[in-house]
This record gives sequence, structure tokens and C-alpha cells, in this order.
Amino acid sequence: MAVVPRFVEYSRHEMHRFAEPTPVPSSVDIIVVFVEDWEIECCGTAPVVGDDATWTLTFVETNSDRGRALPAGARWNRDSKIATAGGVEAYWPNPENSRTVSARGYFSATCHGGIVPGGISPTTGHVLGLYLKGMECRRTVGMWQPVPGTRILRRTHRSPTWFTRDLDTTGRIETGVLMEVAVPRRWATDSQRSG
Repeated sequence: MAVVPRFVEYSRHEMHRFAEPTPVPSSVDIIVVFVEDWEIECCGTAPVVGDDATWTLTFVETNSDRGRALPAGARWNRDSKIATAGGVEAYWPNPENSRTVSARGYFSATCHGGIVPGGISPTTGHVLGLYLKGMECRRTVGMWQPVPGTRILRRTHRSPTWFTRDLDTTGRIETGVLMEVAVPRRWATDSQRSG
């Protein structure tokens, strides 16, 4: 009996790159979302791999190699400062007037609003991968300061509801979670319903 590689079984699916390779339908956009520790500690729902998560998003541009392109077909409204693509909707101030096809960054999640103006629909997606983000700090002149280049990502299945701040013992703090989320494209969902 011949052994067929697993990816052949899922030829209509694309593979994401953030967590363990898991086939996902091609009718989703895979986005990276960062949730700060205090958002979850205050009143946000702690994300879990395999569950759906709903957050209001802001697109944060970065020149870092960690940035990703906006989902295919993204549009940006200059007046409302809202970027949309498939099932993703996010506030994007876009002070540089970047083109959506060349913008790179990540999504930041909030349940409190913050800089996000009203009228933005929350985005819901399926959590594919989850990393606990932390960093090392050093005490300088009576203050704890982040040590550049010490970002730590530790794979986890479930976000904590309270994050560790163990500065006195280890000099490390946990700052939030980085999620990889599969968001269904609205056009795919709509065409599947009508077809």
C-alpha cells in the first residue's frame, strides 16, 4: 500500500505557517493578531487553540520581517480609516497613505476600544496557533526596562487569564499572546449560501 503525503489529501486547502501545519479551507484568510496581557486580564476572553475568538482589530504597520501583508483584496477607506478584506475589518490610521497591496504589519486586538473609533465590526475567526509573548527586563536607574532583542515566544494551547510578571526573580514578563486566526471570507460564505 502506497503512503500518500497528507497534504495531497487536502489539495483544496492552504497551509498556514505560524503553528503546526494544519490544513485550512482556502475560503479563509489567515491573519496574525496580538492581544496585550491587560486586555485579557481585564475582561477579554482568553483565546484557546481550536476555539473561535472575536476581537475589534487595528492594523499596525511594521517594517519588521515579522509583518505580514494584508489579506488579498483588502480595501481601505480614507474617510473612515477602515480596512476590509473578506471577513476582516480593522481600523488602520495609515498616516503614510500606504497602498493596501504593499502594507505589511499585524493586527492588534481590543475589547475596550482604545484608539479604535466606533462603527468597526468585530472580527471572528478560528484560533489555529497561539504563542505566549514575553521579554526580559533589566533594572536601570530604579526602573525596569525591556532588553532589546529578548522577545520570547512560547507555544501554548490556551492563553493565561493572568500573566506572569516575575521581574525580581527572573527578570521576565509576559506581555500578551500572538494568535494565528483563520477568518472566513464573507464572499465565500455568501456564495456558498446562494449556490
